[in-house]
Amino acid sequence: MFLLSLLLIILTIVALIDVVGQPDPVVRNLPKIVWVLLIVFIPLIGVVLWFTLGKDWSNSRIKLPERRARRRPGPADTWSPPTPSQPDRAVSDTEEQLAALEREIQAAEDAERIRKLELELNRPEPDPEDDANPRT
Repeated sequence: MFLLSLLLIILTIVALIDVVGQPDPVVRNLPKIVWVLLIVFIPLIGVVLWFTLGKDWSNSRIKLPERRARRRPGPADTWSPPTPSQPDRAVSDTEEQLAALEREIQAAEDAERIRKLELELNRPEPDPEDDANPRT
């Protein structure tokens, strides 16, 4: 009986620490304060409910194994190259964005260079006769 009581106290403390340590968006179904009160006033049921209904296991450091349907490999199973994962796609998207930004910068520099050349072409040329006869 002593071991059961000790186990319940340990589970209650672990559940309370877990509830308090979770960020608000991760706690499901009830506010954190309600979970704390539930665990404190109804320890066994509160702990079981917290770990089954309240805790969002997808955002937890402890990952539960995913269940996959088991099937036997058949002759139709052939090797195919792996598909790119999400981080690889994010890297390629970032590289595409950087390339687009570099193209935009290059286009802006080209436009500025063209504007300066047009100003230079439209600038009136000094009259050679004015240089020969300076006014004094």
